[in-house]
Amino acid sequence: MLSYTRFFSRVAQNAINFALLLLIVEETGKAFLSSLLVLALVVPSTAAGIVAGTAADLFPKRLLVLGGNLLRAAICVYFLRSDGGVPTYYVVAILLATATQFASSAEGAILPAIVKRTELARANAISQAVGGAAQLIGLGVLTPVVLRLVDSPRTLFAICAVLFVIASIQALLIGRTTSPQRQEVGGEVKGRWWLAGWRAMKSDPIVMHAAIELTLISSAIIILGGLIPTYIDDVLDLPVDVGALILTPAAVGVVLGLRVAGFLAHRVPHAVLSTGGFMSFVVLLGLLAFVNKEADFLGGFGIFSWLNSVSIGSFDGGGVMAMIIMLPLGFSYAVVNVAGQTLVDDRVPIHLRGRVGATQAAMAAIASSIPVLAAGGLSDAIGVPPVMALVAFLIGLIAVANLRTDREKPLHREEVVA
Repeated sequence: MLSYTRFFSRVAQNAINFALLLLIVEETGKAFLSSLLVLALVVPSTAAGIVAGTAADLFPKRLLVLGGNLLRAAICVYFLRSDGGVPTYYVVAILLATATQFASSAEGAILPAIVKRTELARANAISQAVGGAAQLIGLGVLTPVVLRLVDSPRTLFAICAVLFVIASIQALLIGRTTSPQRQEVGGEVKGRWWLAGWRAMKSDPIVMHAAIELTLISSAIIILGGLIPTYIDDVLDLPVDVGALILTPAAVGVVLGLRVAGFLAHRVPHAVLSTGGFMSFVVLLGLLAFVNKEADFLGGFGIFSWLNSVSIGSFDGGGVMAMIIMLPLGFSYAVVNVAGQTLVDDRVPIHLRGRVGATQAAMAAIASSIPVLAAGGLSDAIGVPPVMALVAFLIGLIAVANLRTDREKPLHREEVVA
């Protein structure tokens, strides 16, 4: 039931996020304003996220998931009753992102409380797969189909309101479970409550390394979220809602990566997984920036000459290259994400899991807040490809600096989680 409520709520949330992005692009045509919308979706991860993470550790988690989903359904109803317009889109984005924090923080805190430590990697892989499938259906199916066939954002929001209500019912059906035996030491972290997650991470260098890795990969995705609509329009020369389908192979790559990362997380050193994942992610992101030139170059070789003959409307060899690159890009993202998330769940005490998760999300929001706006502004000035290449370079540079610091010591099976 935890997976079910995550799936239905994330289908609705991803569909709404993409719809708001499309509406902004349609009415303004500016990458900066679409990046500003992405920022409105992630900023609540700071203040509201810390409050939500603390609530997830202190209050009944099922009720928080229930309340968060019902609140999101109510916000959808608010949109249906409003007159629309760009200001409304930003207000709805901020309200939805705030309500999402309470549901997602509680869901994240439930997982390590009901799963054995030896099965955390697999559980995280399943959780990420659920999120990837929901993203594929929300972004790649629900929003394009409803907006293309019905041409009614209100219909989409009505469907999403129903999905949030279904997720609320499923949250109640999670039921009571017996937590696996897991000995915790150290007790509650002292000091200001809003810094509890930060102090917990800072006290364990291994967790802090993993948190920085998760922050980097999350920041990259946030920044790309603001650039993708302009990328589809300017680089691929496709309608944004149709062009989004070209990027869906990333979801397939995520699923494949989850299968591999979940298996390897406790069998291969974390440094190896994270380093390999980051290296491939950065290289592939750089390649994604120049798909048209790559298609033209490869089309000059006999074995790839078929790229020159691809022409389905505006879909050409560049679109094919984008689809090919997106699959391993999703794979690399999954490897880094599962490796880091499993390490955090494995070492953070259960009674602090909500606050640590919220703090890490806040780190990603803060780290990407200015870059996402700068990337949008630069894209309007010099174009998307060089900006995407610059993002790849900077992410890789920071990742190398993080990986060069002292790595973790081997985690012995008999070690007590501290």
